[in-house]
Amino acid sequence: MKVEKISNRQLLFILFMIQSTIILSTLPVFTTGNADQNAWIAAIMSTFGMVAIAAYIGGLSLKFPGLTVIEYSSLLLGKYAGAFFSFSFLWVFLHIAATDTRIYADLIGGQFLRETSFTFIITVMVVLSALAVYMGIETIGRAADALFPWFLLFVLLSLGVSLTGFDIQNLQPVLAQGWGPVLSSTASPIGFAAHVIALTMLIPALNKPEKGVTVGMQAMLAAGIILTMAAVLVPGVFGPQHGKYLRYPFFTMLKTVSPTQFFERFDVLSVLAWGFGLFIDVAVYLYCGSIGLSQLMGLRDNRPLIGPMAVIWVIVAVSSYDDIFDVLRLFQPHVLLPYVTTFLYLPFLLLWLVYLVRYFTGTLPAVPAKKGKERS
Repeated sequence: MKVEKISNRQLLFILFMIQSTIILSTLPVFTTGNADQNAWIAAIMSTFGMVAIAAYIGGLSLKFPGLTVIEYSSLLLGKYAGAFFSFSFLWVFLHIAATDTRIYADLIGGQFLRETSFTFIITVMVVLSALAVYMGIETIGRAADALFPWFLLFVLLSLGVSLTGFDIQNLQPVLAQGWGPVLSSTASPIGFAAHVIALTMLIPALNKPEKGVTVGMQAMLAAGIILTMAAVLVPGVFGPQHGKYLRYPFFTMLKTVSPTQFFERFDVLSVLAWGFGLFIDVAVYLYCGSIGLSQLMGLRDNRPLIGPMAVIWVIVAVSSYDDIFDVLRLFQPHVLLPYVTTFLYLPFLLLWLVYLVRYFTGTLPAVPAKKGKERS
C-alpha cells in the first residue's frame, strides 16, 4: 500500500467540514427532538457528546500506530472476526456518504435544477469526488485547504445575515418543560458523530499521528459551536413551532431573511458551503472505503477499487430512499441512535474490551512494521 501524508491542519479542516455540513443541512438538534426554543441547550450538550465520541472512536488508533481500524480489528480479533467487523465499518462509510449525497441532491434538484435528472446530479457529485480519491489523500487534503476558508466564510456570513430576522423572544421560556425534551434532542446529533469514523482511516496518513485524536476532538468542538449558533438562530427567526417542521431549516431561514432592499437570496451561501463540504465528505468516505476494502483483500493499491465503489455509491444513494422524507425518518432519535450504535458504537466497544483484556493479560499482538513508498 502506497503511503501518503496529510497535515493535522488538513485533518481538522476535513472533519470540521464533514460534520458541519450534515449539521447545517438538517439541524438535527432542532428538527428531530422536542427541545423547541431550548434547542441551543441541547446543542451545547450534544457538543460534549460529539467530542467524547471522537475520543472513543479514535482512541484505539493511538494504541496501534500506523494501522487503520480495518488492520487493528484483525490484529485484535483474528482474521475472520476482524473481517466481519470491518465490513460493518465499510458499510458505515458507504451509507454515510450515500445519505449525505442524497440529501444534497434533493435540495439541488428540488430548488434549483428541477428539470435535471436526480440520478445525474448524484452521479456528477460522486464522479468529481472519485477523481479526487484517485489522485490520493494528499489531493483531498489540499482541496480541504483551498475550500475551508470559503466554507467557513459562507457559513459565518449566513449566520450573520440571519441576525437581521432574529427575535430573542422566540427563545423563551427557557426549560419550561424541564430537561426531558432537551436530553431527547441530543440523541440524533450524537448519532451524527458517526462521521468521525473517518478519523480511524486518516490517522495513519497524518504527519503527526499521535495528535490525531486531539485534532478530531477539536473538529467536533468547532462543529458543535456552529451547531449551537444555528440552534439559536433558526428558532429565533422562525419561532420554535414553525421551524422544526422544515426539511432544510437553515437553508429556508436564509431564503426568508432580507437584510437590505438590494441583496436577497442569501441561501446561495449555504448551498455553496454545503456543496464544498459534501465534496470533501464523499471524497473522504470513498477514500476510506476503498482503502479499507483493499486492505481486506490484500491489495497494495486502492485505485482499482475506486471506480466500482463509486458506482455502488451512486446506486445506494439513488435506491436506498423513496424520497427525502424517508431520509429524515432515519434521522429520528429512535431510529438513528440504535442504528449507529449497532453498526459502529457497539463494535468499537468490543474492540476496546478485547484490547483491555489482552493488555492486562499481556497478550497484545505486536504491531507489524508497514512497508510502503510515497506516491509519485
